[in-house]
Amino acid sequence: MVSMSDILSANIRRLDVGALIALSKLLAQRNVSRVAREVGLSQPAMSHLLARLRTAFGDELLVRDGTGLVLTAAGAQLQARLEAALPHLLGVFAGETFDPASSFVHFKLGITDHAGQVLLPGLLAELHERAPRATVSVAVIPNRQTDLSALDEGRYDLRFGWLRSLPPQWHRRKLLDDRIVLIASADHPGLSEPMTIEDFAALDHVALESERPIYPNLVDRYLASCGLQRRVVVRVSHFAIAPSIVAGTRMVAMFPERLARTVGPGIRIIEPPLDFPDPNLSMAWHPRVHASVESVWLRQLVVDQCQRLRVAGEAAPG
Repeated sequence: MVSMSDILSANIRRLDVGALIALSKLLAQRNVSRVAREVGLSQPAMSHLLARLRTAFGDELLVRDGTGLVLTAAGAQLQARLEAALPHLLGVFAGETFDPASSFVHFKLGITDHAGQVLLPGLLAELHERAPRATVSVAVIPNRQTDLSALDEGRYDLRFGWLRSLPPQWHRRKLLDDRIVLIASADHPGLSEPMTIEDFAALDHVALESERPIYPNLVDRYLASCGLQRRVVVRVSHFAIAPSIVAGTRMVAMFPERLARTVGPGIRIIEPPLDFPDPNLSMAWHPRVHASVESVWLRQLVVDQCQRLRVAGEAAPG
């Protein structure tokens, strides 16, 4: 079977940097007309370029699915490779250099509390060790309360979380898989496994405030589709305190599994009888910093940190 690296090696000489930039945008935005405007081509010229790229890589890369375009498996693999390689290539032409040990660079991060607890401890420790003069601003942003104009105004260089709504021109990279599980005190007497949806709804729940909806909306929407409603006893503005509440009560809470496994022996993890999307952690960044050597360096630091987290998670018991 021919690998993507073999295809790249055989065909890269047939493409110029401009074509690779256009391809990266196409794979990220999946909209031929929009990318044509961004790179200064007519739509027929962009369609012709896409046909040439498909021939060069020996794959359709993007295929029609309903009213939009989706990536093929090879297209997704190529997108990840281009996201990693293009900033370095553009940096060569820009002549930029970056020495983390001596730089006074300031990074601006927007992050959800979930992503912050998972990523920030290890990331900031390594960042401080490798770039001791760098400074960081961290804004904790609830999911679905992101001010999209703030993303384009330069308030954040990188954004982390369950990124379901971003401007189309932003770049995105998946970092970690996660799941939402049910947590309760280790000695909670009213839990059975496997749990029925009726058992779940009858429990006393801790939930996020309704104006900060991600997990509550998903949970309550699912229950409503089953003709059920759960009893929410306590509402909190930040879910980080939920484990402390459930550990000393007979309440339960929906909680990200990666964090639940770090809480300690006082918490029990139960598989909930619900079916909704998992909150995979992703990283996104503005096009203005895509080729910035500082941002490229920080993004690679994040990717390396997540790789270590994946390895540690695979090695953990259970």
